[in-house]
Amino acid sequence: MIDQLSARFRGTALGPTVVIWTFGYILVDAIAYLIGRTPPGLMLAASVPMFALGVAQTLTLNWLRNNERPVALLLRWPLLLVAIAAATALQTLFDVYLLRWLALHVIPDWQEWALDLSLQRLLGVAFLYLWTFCLALTLLWAMRASGQAEASTARAASAEAAAAKAVAAALRLQLNPHFLFNTLNSISSLVTLGRREEAEEMIQRLADFLRASLNSDPMEDVPLVQEIDTIEAYLDLEAARFGERLSVSIEIAPEAAEAMVPNFILQPLVENAIKHGVSALKGPADLAVEAVREDSQVVLSVFNTSPDGEESSRPRTSTGIGLANSRQRLAQRYGKNARIETGPVADGYRATIWLPFVPDPLGG
Repeated sequence: MIDQLSARFRGTALGPTVVIWTFGYILVDAIAYLIGRTPPGLMLAASVPMFALGVAQTLTLNWLRNNERPVALLLRWPLLLVAIAAATALQTLFDVYLLRWLALHVIPDWQEWALDLSLQRLLGVAFLYLWTFCLALTLLWAMRASGQAEASTARAASAEAAAAKAVAAALRLQLNPHFLFNTLNSISSLVTLGRREEAEEMIQRLADFLRASLNSDPMEDVPLVQEIDTIEAYLDLEAARFGERLSVSIEIAPEAAEAMVPNFILQPLVENAIKHGVSALKGPADLAVEAVREDSQVVLSVFNTSPDGEESSRPRTSTGIGLANSRQRLAQRYGKNARIETGPVADGYRATIWLPFVPDPLGG
């Protein structure tokens, strides 16, 4: 991509060069008409060979200046100045003698001024061409510098995006080991107890869940319904561990269903609810996942309860890696426009995410 961008700004030299020389000869034609030397357009037509030579010389000078061969700086610029002087001299002599030949053989009316080979005229024509070469080279240099700046910006943006993607992937993958360990333990227990069909079903669910996890792009948003499908697949695995002791409810408000959310943003909250809520209780436990829309925000919450209020009576201990990673992902994606709040409530524990409501472009 960067090489293509660089090639693009190097390849634009011809267009601007043609424009500069065309403008210059149109101006000369207009002046010649205003001072009564030629009818409009005649000088412009006679200047076609000079125009071609000027464009070719400008492109050659630009190539010499941009040549990336190792040439000492003290030598490079003097050589370029000599090349500009030589191009100016060649362009001047070609102009003067072409117009002289046209005056002698094609347009006799030009002889009064075209046959003038005085030093004053030669210097005047040379100055105009020197100015044109310098102007063209300056504009081409500015375009090249601008192109290089754009290429550098694109390169930096590409590197930043790659770094952000790597960070997001790393943060997401940090969430899996604890869950994976428990699931494999459950599968091992089923095998030990001879419950082969249940073990095979759990292995298939685990494979589906891990496939969804590994195939998803950590930098892309997904429809909320897809995120909920992933959570349901995760809870199916946990349900195999806890059996009837775990009661799960998922409620998605219709106005929130069309929201786009960062993929796997709910999984660490649900994992924490299982690890520090359901697993910590000896009796039945409820787990509720809810999504609603509040004006320009979508609110996602994971709420685990216990019928006896046991969970709310003691502090939750945790390393906080999952929530810290989720906060970092939201900060990378939304800045200060998203947040996570967690804490005990009257009958359990709640973790809530607020993030901007972005509608699914394919929804509806």
